[in-house]
Amino acid sequence: MAKPTKENSQLHQQPTLSLIGLPNDPTRSSIYIYNPYEKRTVEVPLTNFDAFVSLLKCVIGTGILAMPLAMRYAGIVSGVVLSVLLMVLLTYCIHLLITGMTECCRRIHVPQVSMPQAVQIAYKLGPACLHCFARTAGISTTCVLVFGQFGLCCVYIVFVSKNLKEIGDFYFKEYHERYYVLCVCVLQLPFFLIRKLKFLVPLNLLSNILLYVGFLCIMYYLFQGLPSLQDREMFKPPLDYMMFFGIAAFSLTAVGSMLVVEANMAHPESYLGFFGVLNLAVFCILCSNIFFGIMGYWRYGEQVEASITLNIPQSEVLSQFIKIAIACGIFLSYPLNGFVFITIVFNEFGDQKPQHKCRTTVEILVRICFLVLTGIVAAVVPNLAALTELEGAFSLCNLNLICPALIDIFVNYQIGYGRLRWKLLRDILLILIGIVFGVVGCTVAIQQLVADLTAKPSLPGKS
Repeated sequence: MAKPTKENSQLHQQPTLSLIGLPNDPTRSSIYIYNPYEKRTVEVPLTNFDAFVSLLKCVIGTGILAMPLAMRYAGIVSGVVLSVLLMVLLTYCIHLLITGMTECCRRIHVPQVSMPQAVQIAYKLGPACLHCFARTAGISTTCVLVFGQFGLCCVYIVFVSKNLKEIGDFYFKEYHERYYVLCVCVLQLPFFLIRKLKFLVPLNLLSNILLYVGFLCIMYYLFQGLPSLQDREMFKPPLDYMMFFGIAAFSLTAVGSMLVVEANMAHPESYLGFFGVLNLAVFCILCSNIFFGIMGYWRYGEQVEASITLNIPQSEVLSQFIKIAIACGIFLSYPLNGFVFITIVFNEFGDQKPQHKCRTTVEILVRICFLVLTGIVAAVVPNLAALTELEGAFSLCNLNLICPALIDIFVNYQIGYGRLRWKLLRDILLILIGIVFGVVGCTVAIQQLVADLTAKPSLPGKS
């Protein structure tokens, strides 16, 4: 692996105008000779297998357990078709995003940039009238990433708390869900203080094992007492599709985590490609989501809950084991997604010297504050379905569709958009899809959250 060089010291610097000047001829080969992968160094790099496991851990979790609810909104046939189309679209956009970020690295000759830095560079490469908005665009992207990861971690705490409450209510006195949120946050603290991504790989592997064991055990309930498939809807009204897209998007994507995994790989060139690490992980995720979505909706129909674990019997030992296994698996997913938040915050706003004497102390305090804040939100807004839909819609429209398209437009501004300007037309279409989906999806989810918060509160001991 390449030794640290002066170029690597620019890794965590905010891109400035002096770094972003293009050669007089934007098509000069010098732009493309520089290979950022050869210059990149990672203190504790991930192998391809580590990256594959971490990707599965990034995405497989509460989202897959909500897929039966998504199928309820779309119908079985339309749900499968829409899931495949959505996954193809989102994966294509991830490829587009990483390719654009790599091109930004080539243009300014640095080994690596973050997503907000890439946006800022891209604006500087675009029309001159937009150069003044570069820093604002970078900060906005940072805020979107931070909000997305924060919302994801809130969903995880709500999910774990709800499942533990079901078991606790059966064996002990009924307590409000907020007590379980508090317990989850306290237990999460030592795991969340692990600061190196490489050291999270064993937790990710254990989490994957627990989740898949729980998923396999759920099969017992999903295949038991199946009604006729004719009793289930194959298609639903198109107006219900927005609810489907919000949940499905949440279960299929984790842009921030995907970028962090790629950034920490020993061989990042293996990440993309038809048989790359990303595509292989995405294929496994898609198959798992479709299977669970179909079987969960087929078994429970219109009574399916926001998580399929809430449908299985509360009193049976097997169901309790399933809830504990999956809750523990999701519990162990929190550190990885929180790691993404911490990485974003310190790359964009923190001290750029990793060995600074105060860096460790500050990072620990930030981690504790982040954990406390996600716990507070989880206690105040326990509506799992609405949180899932809001997080999915918000992240999908901004991070998966609009941002990659904008970067691609500006990066190609001086080079050209291909025959008939097809790249520009493609990017504009992605932006329009993102805007429509984001506005409608977020509006529906926020309406649900407001209705839930303004509803008559439950009595103590009830949730």
